[in-house]
Amino acid sequence: MLVQGQTVVALTKARLTGTQNALQLWLGEFGVSEVMPRYSAMAKSGFMYTARGALQTLSVAGTAMTGLVIWNSSSSSGINGVDLHLLKVSGNVAVTSASLTGIALARGIAQSTAPTSTTAASSYGNNYFGGAAGAGIAYTIATVATAPVAMFDVMHNTAAIATTGEDIGFDMDFEGSVVVPPGGIITFVALGAASAASAVNLGMIWAELPV
Repeated sequence: MLVQGQTVVALTKARLTGTQNALQLWLGEFGVSEVMPRYSAMAKSGFMYTARGALQTLSVAGTAMTGLVIWNSSSSSGINGVDLHLLKVSGNVAVTSASLTGIALARGIAQSTAPTSTTAASSYGNNYFGGAAGAGIAYTIATVATAPVAMFDVMHNTAAIATTGEDIGFDMDFEGSVVVPPGGIITFVALGAASAASAVNLGMIWAELPV
């Protein structure tokens, strides 16, 4: 492979015009900018999305789900098929939930048609403000074809945890290591028992990239 570039002593302050060359430094290494975090380019390109479920009653795993459910509505057989690459998840328990022992990330498959009995997520949008909606459809209430399966614990909860004052909850970066194919679902489930009513805040950020 032949890569052409130019040797420089400093990064340019303005965007280059004309043919874009690889940036080659003094010892032949490639110059890679870390001016912006690693997700910035995908966000700028309109590939990243965020959804939130505010003060939801988080359900245990079942077909009738409440909390935050993301369904990949794209078709694997079409040219517009995408995978949802999970980047970040966050949440907290804002109302004492004595029987809720934890929260887990859960996966579901074989959802070829849209979930039923749905309520839209509290908020949803392209991370490039004003960007187009994506294939991932976000719900706070949804009836799905198959009960999701817990795959990764994200938070421990006990009745002894006070809800007064600051609760840091959880904020995790999966770095795209969880991939939801067309017809797949990614959601949260309650462990032990459902949360108290209107008790849990939940959020997800994902990128949509071609299958």
